[in-house]
Amino acid sequence: LGQLVNLFRDGKAVRMSKRTGEMVTFEELIDEVGVDATRYLMLSRSADQPIDFDIEVAKKKDASNPVYYVQYAHARICSILRKGVLDIPLLYLMDALFPLYGCMWVQPIEAGEMTMGELAEKIIPEDCDLTPLTHPSELALMRKMADFGNLIALAARDRAPFRLTHYAQDLASLFHQFYTNCHVLTDDADVQTARLALCDATRIVLAKSLG
Repeated sequence: LGQLVNLFRDGKAVRMSKRTGEMVTFEELIDEVGVDATRYLMLSRSADQPIDFDIEVAKKKDASNPVYYVQYAHARICSILRKGVLDIPLLYLMDALFPLYGCMWVQPIEAGEMTMGELAEKIIPEDCDLTPLTHPSELALMRKMADFGNLIALAARDRAPFRLTHYAQDLASLFHQFYTNCHVLTDDADVQTARLALCDATRIVLAKSLG
């Protein structure tokens, strides 16, 4: 399976020539933009289409770089979950960390000492009530995640991994919209817990998409 890749730098084609031996090797590209960006952008188009790979865009840390855009959504969620730890009521912390009665002190959670999954388990109960999630941004995010299983099946059937990169970008966009429209950490404990659960679900699906 072969695919044509056109290299650009700030929108201008990078000239290469077999006759003169002027070329950019794959190793040089990875060294300049990184493995993650290279892998993501190489998988961003259908195998029957040429890839336009802009080296400078791949290195940018803003929304114009799809790799950064998706990774930033994941990083933002991790930040929210860490902040969520600090918002847990004292009595909930005592019950979660020290279920035995008679405990007279509380050991604070150190977010840096546990994985995001472990941290999420501390602040989001298994029987979390999701009925407070009624905002259009919340519903759009949930509907998008509901499509994930079918998307993987179709991508595998058609050998079309580019669908996953497009899905990750769409999901990241919906999460950023949700984050703008809905305050996750609020004074309403039920709403906050439901939104933390929604954030964590998005984190998991984004990670699986990139994986």
